[in-house]
Amino acid sequence: MGFPTIKKLTESFKNNDQVVFLAVQTVFEGYGFNSQAKLRKNQKKWNLKIPMAHAPGNSETHDVPPIMRDYRTGGTPWAVVISRDGQVIYNQFHIEAEQATVLIQRLLTIDG
Repeated sequence: MGFPTIKKLTESFKNNDQVVFLAVQTVFEGYGFNSQAKLRKNQKKWNLKIPMAHAPGNSETHDVPPIMRDYRTGGTPWAVVISRDGQVIYNQFHIEAEQATVLIQRLLTIDG
């Protein structure tokens, strides 16, 4: 789920308080340029009004950030969709905006 997809989804669901988006920049390579400042720059560039976190890995040991281990993610862009009750519904490399929209709408119907 790259920035264009996040932008489309946040726009689609901006008036629905049952849908929450959060982006986490997981740094597992490119430690020198994948900084928190770059994250903020991209947030402004895409005009994303969502919480965005920076989770750096360890550049010396090449350990990935804990969130990557916790959710078993493996690349960028990675998408995780979590239901209201905390169940991971989708956890894969990339997702198209249309696919995510259908998934979220289905969750809204189920969780109603």
